[in-house]
Amino acid sequence: MSKKGIVLIGPGRVGQAITRLLWEAGHEIRAIISRDPARALAAARFIGVPGAATTDLSRAGEGEIVLIALPDDRIAEIASQLRREGHLRAGTILVHFSGLHPASILLGEEGPALGALSIHPLQPLADAVMGVRNLPGSPFAVEGAEELLPLGERLVKEIGGVPFRISGPQKPLYHAAACIASNYMVALTAAAGQVLAACGLDEVASSRMLAPLVRSTVKNLVALGPEIALTGPISRGDVRTVAKHLKALAELSPELTTIYKVMGRKTVEVARNKGTLEEEDAAKILALLE
Repeated sequence: MSKKGIVLIGPGRVGQAITRLLWEAGHEIRAIISRDPARALAAARFIGVPGAATTDLSRAGEGEIVLIALPDDRIAEIASQLRREGHLRAGTILVHFSGLHPASILLGEEGPALGALSIHPLQPLADAVMGVRNLPGSPFAVEGAEELLPLGERLVKEIGGVPFRISGPQKPLYHAAACIASNYMVALTAAAGQVLAACGLDEVASSRMLAPLVRSTVKNLVALGPEIALTGPISRGDVRTVAKHLKALAELSPELTTIYKVMGRKTVEVARNKGTLEEEDAAKILALLE
């Protein structure tokens, strides 16, 4: 693919990481646009093009590809402003990185003169530096007009990602899956830290103590899949252990008890699929988890 002139609007951690990788792949970064000049300059230096920093939105017109790396609720707004104020030339490809919204939110009545893609990394980005390290090798959901999907896939491959296609209507389910796997895992670990802290330990220290367990679980999950990776009392059909957990949690917190029950019911399903949980024990455990 011939290298493109790229403009970034919204130099947060996602925008910085992806634009840095595209710059390393040989694309020309023509402008890094932010409302905050200091932020624009810091991002441009990180990406490798300090002279590209600007607060001038009209410079979006310099890009053959315009990356809009803004919060979900601002994507349509800024795309509309770019179109309304005439900052985009015909044939410009707009790209956003939302896991929720379809590419079509970038287009208005002027849509036929423009192109739109959605590219979303299935990878949490805590900061831009970690993003540059972790994005290569990560899956990326690519969505948009059929004729533009090959371009999106090539961009992903150039930064070392692994593209896969989804449709616009599928994006809310796709994004929910990502939230469950990533955000809820963090929340579950925080909940486990609360329970451990009730043993008399500091809550921050408790979360740190759980880190090796979480790391090993994730490694097993990646290597073996959910069914084989599953261990613990529900997997073994240990009804009495589950009952004791629930008794202790009931004295600690109704909210934590609810979390245990909801996740326990899903764990029963996984254990059944694994084949280690007898139906009689499954029924008893489910009765406890009601």
